Amino acid sequence: MLKIIKASLKWKLISLLILIIVTMVSMIGFFSYYDTSRTIRQDVAHFSEQVLRQANLNLDRQYVEYERGLLILGTSNEFKKWFQIDPADRFELVNGFHSLERNYLRFFLVRQPEILSISMISDKGGDFNYALTSGLYKDYTMGDEPWLSEVGLLEKVYHRVEVSTAYVDYNNNPKKELLLTMAGRFGNPDARGYLKMDISLEPAQSILDQMKLGEEGIGLIAKPDGTILIHQDAEKVGSTLEPDITERLAAERGTFYRKETKQLIVFDTIPYTGWKTVAILSDKDITKSIDRVRNFTIGSASVGMVIGIAFVTFVAASISRRLSKLRSHMKKAQFGNFRNRIHIEGTDEVADLSHSFNRMLTELDSSVQQLTETKLMQQRAAFSAMQSQIKSHFLYNALESINSMAHLAGHDRIERTAISLSRMLRYTSNYRDTHVKLEEEITHVTHYMNISQIRFGGDVTFHIDLQEECRDALCLKVILQPIAENAIKHGIETTGEPTRLEVTVRKEADMVSVVFEDNGQGYDPERLEAFRAKLLEVAKVQEDYVSLTNIGLLNVHYRLQAFYQMSDVGVEIGNDSRLGGVRVTVRFPYRVNNPKEW
Repeated sequence: MLKIIKASLKWKLISLLILIIVTMVSMIGFFSYYDTSRTIRQDVAHFSEQVLRQANLNLDRQYVEYERGLLILGTSNEFKKWFQIDPADRFELVNGFHSLERNYLRFFLVRQPEILSISMISDKGGDFNYALTSGLYKDYTMGDEPWLSEVGLLEKVYHRVEVSTAYVDYNNNPKKELLLTMAGRFGNPDARGYLKMDISLEPAQSILDQMKLGEEGIGLIAKPDGTILIHQDAEKVGSTLEPDITERLAAERGTFYRKETKQLIVFDTIPYTGWKTVAILSDKDITKSIDRVRNFTIGSASVGMVIGIAFVTFVAASISRRLSKLRSHMKKAQFGNFRNRIHIEGTDEVADLSHSFNRMLTELDSSVQQLTETKLMQQRAAFSAMQSQIKSHFLYNALESINSMAHLAGHDRIERTAISLSRMLRYTSNYRDTHVKLEEEITHVTHYMNISQIRFGGDVTFHIDLQEECRDALCLKVILQPIAENAIKHGIETTGEPTRLEVTVRKEADMVSVVFEDNGQGYDPERLEAFRAKLLEVAKVQEDYVSLTNIGLLNVHYRLQAFYQMSDVGVEIGNDSRLGGVRVTVRFPYRVNNPKEW
């Protein structure tokens, strides 16, 4: 009998299910309510520990991120230069902070919206405060903080929790803010100072609120001495836990039961701060779960005993037979045979699994081919990027020299041309940013059109209408300038006639539409249809991309299609311009958040 069970999946399933049913019924008769209660309490305690551990990980990750951001700001060259500014030069103090904001703060503050303010003070007397949500009262200075002397140079970041009275609301009325303050001392021996961040504790409060601790359960954060820092009841912040609870908090983590209050208490330590997250569970909530589990277990066991055994054999046979067939095909696939397909009847999960397995084999076969092509393209792209970077640095330095000589010689047009061209070169040679704000992309188009106006004088005119809502929309880099270049190339450069270009940017539902219209001759119908056909068939495989690198509109269309994988994204072209020439429309999704979150 054992040999039959070991060799057959069907009999394994039958034996297992029968054993489970019989065991469940037997256990109900032998275990008392006390044993069930103790088991449930252990499960509740274990679950609470897991919840606290996850909450601690989230809180610790946040605090480490805050500290990392503070250290990056404090050790940056811009911040060190700020320490050296004369306190009387208010303009340079503000300008130095804006440099720090452009290079570091913007990205950091977008990821950490709970930061309330950033304050800086130098040993020379320079003082600057930057409040984000709530304002600071006008005479506030970090130098008045009583704890400032406790902040040491290049030591662990100083942090404290307090109720601050330094903030005001929109009506300039004082208000209290419960916050976490992080501070550090930075700089060189000849120029030092302090950097402080005030952080709202609302995210920590939100994490506590998300912990499901029953109808009477309580979640809080306290110091090791029992002082409550965060509580679901705001009035209890600053009070102290009972002495017997505080005594137990000396351990790193633990669980204990208070008989006098009939409460199960679970606590854990936040590694970064040493604070304690505490979950207080009511015995009433725990016993409700025990009663429900007991009743459900008895009912399930009774019903399962009646119908389970009779139904097991049929189900097990159906599953095991088809799984055996699927197993056979999987063995073939593990040796590289991706062309065999399996056909299993039915509409249940096993049949779905066979269909998914067939799709997986098809995708694996395709992926192997695509991986080979991708590796080759990566090598080509890396070599091309290296060459472009070397050339761009040389050209940028040369343009800077031309700009300087033109300025000294008083050649205004040459100077403006060199400036616009150098800004275009700087923009296109930055390989780290694949996505930019639409406003930056439009600025790139403006630089190109400025150069064209200098080349052709009044024969080239342009107008850009950028909807305010679209300025912060993110788009792929260098997708608009090639279209403007086409208008000049097929306009005044070819015909010698004055060229007018109008660019209109609008948000349409969840898409951004950029429309280019010129006054050129347009396309004849046959050529227009041929070009539209190319747009529909462009770059069906990756290797075709190499042939498109010198074709502006097709290249832009391919990049949009390849990245967004949406049918209504890309380039459209027609002869319906309001100015009598060509109308080119570029569409892509309206998104303003980080591309990693898409």
